[in-house]
Amino acid sequence: MTQDATGSLATLPDGRNVHCVNAYEVGFGWHEIVSDDLTQRGLSLPADGTYVDVGANIGLFCLRLRDLCADARIFAFEPMPAAFGALERNAASMGGAVEACRMALGAAPGEIVFDHYPAISALSTADHAVGQTLADGLRGLLFGQGASDQIRAIIDRTGAHEKLDDAAFIDQLFRTEAVTAVVDTLDSVVAKYGIGTIDLLKIDTEGQERAVLDGISPALWPRIRQLLVEVHRGPEELRTIRAELEGHGYRAVVEDHPMAQGGAPVFHIYAHRP
Repeated sequence: MTQDATGSLATLPDGRNVHCVNAYEVGFGWHEIVSDDLTQRGLSLPADGTYVDVGANIGLFCLRLRDLCADARIFAFEPMPAAFGALERNAASMGGAVEACRMALGAAPGEIVFDHYPAISALSTADHAVGQTLADGLRGLLFGQGASDQIRAIIDRTGAHEKLDDAAFIDQLFRTEAVTAVVDTLDSVVAKYGIGTIDLLKIDTEGQERAVLDGISPALWPRIRQLLVEVHRGPEELRTIRAELEGHGYRAVVEDHPMAQGGAPVFHIYAHRP
């Protein structure tokens, strides 16, 4: 990864530049996305499909979708101002039909206060306990606790391992600030943008996945073909959400998230209609 003088650009392994909040975050995030073959989890990615990315951060998943699905229609939702700024610029650069929206999705319209992590934007969350758990898991990875050689190599390339004895650096890395964001429901934005069928709904909201699902009406569920849900509240929440998805007629596959290597109970649910 490389970073420009303003701290707003990173270079992917294939040489492409992406806008970002912190360049050292991009390698881990991109590796997580490109190493996860969704088709091996039972999901399909139609080239002209409609994709909804809830918790899009800077848009790396959107970029991967654009790589794989040239004619896709993509809707990306991100509430944090800095991450949204990068998302908006990346959406413009990748071309095609990409709608970037600065908001969170949840169970009802309104506002919500986030713990925003300026130095690790992907950890920003409206659930303080989840944020602490994820921060502890990342600390575990940084200090080499359980990380695979591949993940260890990615972290080492950020240069963070050279500063692990610097208490001020570690404190700054996990510093939070309160940010208030607008919330709407998936039902509302589907109506606003005239979305018919959703070929894949991806939810990565650092603990707010339950609220996003609660914002889906019974009438909308049959129009959602597939889901990729990142679950952050542990095994019990995982079982509850999986059972709910199966109750809606989906076949679900569960895998550990890379953060689990640091001890954080984070999982992926891949759900599709058979």
